[in-house]
Amino acid sequence: MSTVQPKPNGNKDIIGSLREKLNATVLPITPAQQQDLLAQLNSDMLSLGELSLHIMSVPVAALHICRAAGEAARNRDVDILTLEQACNLLGTQRLTRLIEGIPVVEAQQLPAAYRQLISISEHAVSQAHGLFSQRIARLWHEMSLATLLFLSPLWALTYIKPHIFEQWDAMNRGVLPANVSKRQIAETTAAGFVLVQQVAQDWWLPPWILQGYRSMNSSRRTMVKALHIARNANNPQDQQARLDSDRELYRWLTQPANSLLMATGIALGAHHNWYAIHTLRWQQLSALYLGCSVDQTQHISHESAVNSAHAQHRSGPGQNWLPAISLPWPADYAPTLEPAAKPTSAPAGATPAAPIRPERWRQLCLTLNAQPTPFSTLPDLLDCALKAMHDGLGLQQCWIALFNGKAQQLVVGAALGFAAGQHITGARLGNPRASSWGNWLASDTCHHLDNAELTRLGPILPGALRSMAPDSAFELVPILHNGQVLGLLFACNPGNQRLLDQQRQKALIKTANCVRNALLNFKQRA
Repeated sequence: MSTVQPKPNGNKDIIGSLREKLNATVLPITPAQQQDLLAQLNSDMLSLGELSLHIMSVPVAALHICRAAGEAARNRDVDILTLEQACNLLGTQRLTRLIEGIPVVEAQQLPAAYRQLISISEHAVSQAHGLFSQRIARLWHEMSLATLLFLSPLWALTYIKPHIFEQWDAMNRGVLPANVSKRQIAETTAAGFVLVQQVAQDWWLPPWILQGYRSMNSSRRTMVKALHIARNANNPQDQQARLDSDRELYRWLTQPANSLLMATGIALGAHHNWYAIHTLRWQQLSALYLGCSVDQTQHISHESAVNSAHAQHRSGPGQNWLPAISLPWPADYAPTLEPAAKPTSAPAGATPAAPIRPERWRQLCLTLNAQPTPFSTLPDLLDCALKAMHDGLGLQQCWIALFNGKAQQLVVGAALGFAAGQHITGARLGNPRASSWGNWLASDTCHHLDNAELTRLGPILPGALRSMAPDSAFELVPILHNGQVLGLLFACNPGNQRLLDQQRQKALIKTANCVRNALLNFKQRA
């Protein structure tokens, strides 16, 4: 990431000078983080394992602890593999003194570039968890710590030289520094990889981190070969044949330590653009490593980004750019425009609704109305309907409930746009037949509900619906046939007080009619 211009025979001097500065840099945490960690240390309720998980939420503190434990481990010629191991090596008394000695700076006074890079590392941990935690579950603690600290030498570089991150950020948007050629940038980047590997060695960071940097330096040719094979994602048999014919490459690819390299690559790429070739390359390599399709990898990657955004927003809302904000449309939709540049600051007030995409919406509605039905399963039908709402009408959160005759309940069958921890699918929303709730649903083609309406209608609304209600307004659109409720569409754009203009409301009602037709056609086929 360094953009210092290389000079003839001067790279070693520059790297040596920066190496000394980075080794001498003591990164700060915020006063709130320090107080929280000390409170956890003084708690008799937490085990060392639970304490280490809590420390992971303060990446800079985790780095300080690992560096301190690394000094002791170096003398014994052993490696620090997990944060719990590092904490156990130091003991609670030394941990307390260490955390008390970390300098504190208010978050607003820390360089924005420094905070942003740490945010990228936290996003990388979420990517590693989503993509690889099941594949290498027994090594999860090693992988999570190594992924979190993989970019830590660059945290220090960004802290003392924030302009370097800003230049890197600008270059990824296509803005090259003045009077600097692409060759100079490539040479400086290569020198930067050498620098961070040396600093990681000085700090005695976990061996997976060093292995990752060796892949970027001495094993670059092997990694490039793997990326070329991964690009041929449409021919998995050919991919496997090429791996079988090159055992050295196969051994390199299947090393668990490569998981942190791929997770960090996706997090760095997504920071700028989910559509960028750099992001796709790491997703393709992850798919090759996991033995799954690129679509599956992208789906998991997008979910991981959302989970990371939720976690980071809870710990410090509105401070950093979170890539989940700019997640792309599904792979089967070809956008005509590049995604908008990320905002420099969070806008105040209501979030503007996403644009309507009429062609996409019409295409999906035609699929729903097709006879005979093209859907082989009910989940396929519901997925098409959700895409019509989400992709076509720009609705950020939506779900579809269908009437279950056996249970005599409306049951949510599919949902889109919600965090993994929100249990939407399977929720029961009461009996809409011969009830005040069902009569109210059938009384209009579209119901707008806000806090005032929820209070007014409280007695007739199912408890599950009230518990699922967002802070902002939302719409309920019944799916009606012969005066009875077959199902229910929910639509919400978090932050908007009024979701639908007249055009969008008519389109949502039309979508409900298309879903009704699709359900009737599907029933005839069954």
